[in-house]
Amino acid sequence: MAKHAVLSPSSAKRWMSCPGSVALSEGLQDTSSTFAEEGTAAHFLASYCLVSGENAAAHLGRCILLLVHGLTGEHTELFECDTPDADESPYRTLSRFAVDGDMADNVQVYLDYVRDVQRATDGELLVEVSVPLDHITGEEGACGTSDAVIVTSDELIVIDLKFGRGVEVDATQNPQLLMYASGARKLFDIGANFTTVRVAISQPRITHAPSEWSCSSEDLDAFESEVLQASAKASAMACGAAPLAFEPSTEACRWCKAKAKCKALEDFVAEGIAADFDEVLTQGVALPAAADLSQKMMCLDLIEDWCKAVRGAVESELLHGRPVEGYKLVQGRQGARAWTAEEEAEAALKGLKVKAALMYKRKLISPTDAEKLLKGDVKWDKLQKYITRAEGRPSVAPASDKRPALVIEPTADDFDVV
Repeated sequence: MAKHAVLSPSSAKRWMSCPGSVALSEGLQDTSSTFAEEGTAAHFLASYCLVSGENAAAHLGRCILLLVHGLTGEHTELFECDTPDADESPYRTLSRFAVDGDMADNVQVYLDYVRDVQRATDGELLVEVSVPLDHITGEEGACGTSDAVIVTSDELIVIDLKFGRGVEVDATQNPQLLMYASGARKLFDIGANFTTVRVAISQPRITHAPSEWSCSSEDLDAFESEVLQASAKASAMACGAAPLAFEPSTEACRWCKAKAKCKALEDFVAEGIAADFDEVLTQGVALPAAADLSQKMMCLDLIEDWCKAVRGAVESELLHGRPVEGYKLVQGRQGARAWTAEEEAEAALKGLKVKAALMYKRKLISPTDAEKLLKGDVKWDKLQKYITRAEGRPSVAPASDKRPALVIEPTADDFDVV
């Protein structure tokens, strides 16, 4: 019987590099967010359109419901008009999202890409494919779900939709997609002779250009061996057959549920900043060398994530009525004032003889709102000369970032060292 994998493809970067995290995360619930739920709704719209052959815009204004089973906790998604009778259904509504222009436009980028690849390869498209994983993770019946798989006579193509706006994900040697590819090869390799495996990520809210990477079937064999070794370590630690081992890193810790209670991460943070604090306290502030800055910069994201996780864990404990020594919950700052009944307030202001010019604020819509009104219309082109956009401010990014580096002319050192 198929089951969701504990050693899942989506968390492969974590458990493959930090095997002890599997045992430490056991029993901790996955936390959801509006962003994650919106991504789930977008995935539902994308898969629905791929199966039906429709474009995303055909569903503008329709509401997507995210449902959870009251007994099993199983999640499902459907359009609101397809909702079963509430008295007969064991599902309850977790959240709902309307298909707006932003969701439709970005999902369409993914749809166009998948369809273009299918036409170019003349392959068979399969949507929301449940692929086996037990052959590489050792978990009996474990499986994962790939957004789209295209099967040709000699190439296996796995495509994943990422709907987030935050971190850009690269397809190059991506373990999540390669695990899906391994499962798909096991599922479809009857009578086929795949010589090439292509994995691709469409992340339309960050870039319309997909990230693609190809490897040979032999490369996938080598990856499977790597996963088998990593899964064996993680499983042995999870069942107590081997001592826990942790390897804190930005990639491993970013989405780890256990980082707030991870002693290895705590020690990493302490070691990373303690020496600097000692230097500041005993010798005064020194200007670090560029090499030192590079090492410190590599640790910042991890330290910041740990701080947020600890703060969130303390808040969760207090909200559940469990004391945390030295801390308490207090009432936060009040929200902005709002009319309880706007029409009655409007009538009252008129009764007080307040002039209309003072009662109402009139403001021109933004270029973004204007584009939504006129997109696809020649009238929109006529507005371009009235629109300006500030250049993005320089920001620090890792050297692996795909954006070109800014060329900055060194400035004269006009300041004395403090």
